[in-house]
Amino acid sequence: MKVEFSFDVEEVAEGHYAPEAYHDFIGFEVAKPLLERAFAKTYSLEMKSVFFDADLALGTYRHTVYSLLPSMSKIAWQLKKDEIQKTEPSATQRTFIYNVSHSSYHKRWAERSREPGFGARFWAFILRLVPKIGPFKALAFRPPTPAVQNMFMHSFNNTLDRYRCFLSQHKEGSLHLPNENFDTGETIKPGAYPLADHAYAKLVEKVNAKTVSDELRADILAFYADLNAPLATKRDAKKWAKLLHELDALKNPQPSDPPKR
Repeated sequence: MKVEFSFDVEEVAEGHYAPEAYHDFIGFEVAKPLLERAFAKTYSLEMKSVFFDADLALGTYRHTVYSLLPSMSKIAWQLKKDEIQKTEPSATQRTFIYNVSHSSYHKRWAERSREPGFGARFWAFILRLVPKIGPFKALAFRPPTPAVQNMFMHSFNNTLDRYRCFLSQHKEGSLHLPNENFDTGETIKPGAYPLADHAYAKLVEKVNAKTVSDELRADILAFYADLNAPLATKRDAKKWAKLLHELDALKNPQPSDPPKR
């Protein structure tokens, strides 16, 4: 989390930080209907069947972003003030550091969110007071070294270039996204990453063999084409037996029941 946050600060300082108007009108928006359609098309599942409370999840996400942005911009200004003003001479601390009052945020986003409880707030307060030495040294925030900063920005710029390329391919109707593991950067392979194995098993458990899309069915069956692969699911005999039964139903879906008259 510290590494992710330090990269976010670096990104803010490098000028990829949108103006306040963007965050007021777009930055906290979540296109829920679009997200629901994309979720259903990808997984053949309704989003509400996976999220206990989708509105609460989205509200919590939005509130988290709103809470982190002021901290990111404040640290970025403290660490990179000279570089920021060199790139944007008119930048000042007041205009650069993003800030929105608690009342203004809740007036615009009158929604539920799961905020930290008393215990989390108490320990956060204590940890802020603890000297960052000895066993607590790892809690101190450190900006990335210049070499790491260059690596990050190179990676970030490559990501933007790839995204533009994907948009162009999508416009031409030739976009094809490989099934990659975003944690490792490798192509998805059964038995190569336990979390991926468990995710596929959970997906098979949730989808209905009668309604799953042909594309998703083909992908799942391709993943389980070699049942001798060292899948992490095999460690639990009961879950493995259940998965095999569900895969059999997926391979041989029964015809849908005719509508009742």
